[in-house]
Amino acid sequence: MHLNGSEESSQRISVAMCTYNGGHYLEEQLESIALQSRLPYELIVCDDQSTDDTLAILKRFQAEATFPVKVVRNSQRLGSTRNFDQAMGLARGELIALCDQDDRWGPKKLERLSETLHDDPFLGGVFSDANLIDGDGRQTGLRLFAKHKFTPAKQRNFVSCPTDTLLKHDVVTGATLMFRASIRRYSSPIPASWVHDGWLAWMIALHSRLSLFPEPLIDYRIHVGQQLGVSNAQAAGGRGETRRQFYKRVARQFEDLLQRVLAQGWNEHDALAGKIREKIAFLKMQSTLSPSLGVRTLQMIGQLPRYVHYARGLGAIRTDFLLGRETQ
Repeated sequence: MHLNGSEESSQRISVAMCTYNGGHYLEEQLESIALQSRLPYELIVCDDQSTDDTLAILKRFQAEATFPVKVVRNSQRLGSTRNFDQAMGLARGELIALCDQDDRWGPKKLERLSETLHDDPFLGGVFSDANLIDGDGRQTGLRLFAKHKFTPAKQRNFVSCPTDTLLKHDVVTGATLMFRASIRRYSSPIPASWVHDGWLAWMIALHSRLSLFPEPLIDYRIHVGQQLGVSNAQAAGGRGETRRQFYKRVARQFEDLLQRVLAQGWNEHDALAGKIREKIAFLKMQSTLSPSLGVRTLQMIGQLPRYVHYARGLGAIRTDFLLGRETQ
């Protein structure tokens, strides 16, 4: 039985999708939304000036869908993060599910995530695992959490204290996330330094509770043309930046986070504000590590506790130990 979001007014689900030249995979994604065991209240699509057949596909779906579909074509390119910020702002439902243009949802995605939020009114957001598929839609045999090295033990630690994990690395992929629309009062506008899902994870964790659904609810597509993703091309250095430049960029992100946290009324002497400051200092230290192995080793020895609290521990130590002579 399909449940329309209007049948439970307190739990209406808005799906917020962003598109840009996504015609190759878009129909499959839209079909998976139409086949949900719980249909959305609405689908909001913000197109970032596509030049392929994306808009034509959206218009056909809009005419056939059994729920409202709003299509907005941007007058100028916004980029992924600003476009998602816009799409979320247009949503009218009490729950918002983010949607990429090139994935494929399992039929119970909206049902399972909305049930989780309905069962716990203190929960602000929930995200799930995902199966990884290739550009042709074939299963790779890998899962998203495993790709992030997000083990069951780390998942339990995350549920207990999300910010401890988020201070080390991102684990929330926007395409798997559903959150309460009330979070927008804290999240918008998203700073230009951040990607939307990383920022939303912090806002939910700071102002509510953030949890996870351990089973895969979508097929997450890894392909060459994606703007954002978890493939190796999107890791540090995938933007044509050195590791030290990556550290500088992430330090700017956390500086923007600290600024927002303090602007929202957190005391600058709060323990979490102090941890964010330590994270920033640690990243800046990493960005200035000496190209000399001997000097770099001495620098790192004094930072060993921070590698545990603000990075991936031994993995991060190994990465920095092997840093080459990059441009400062």
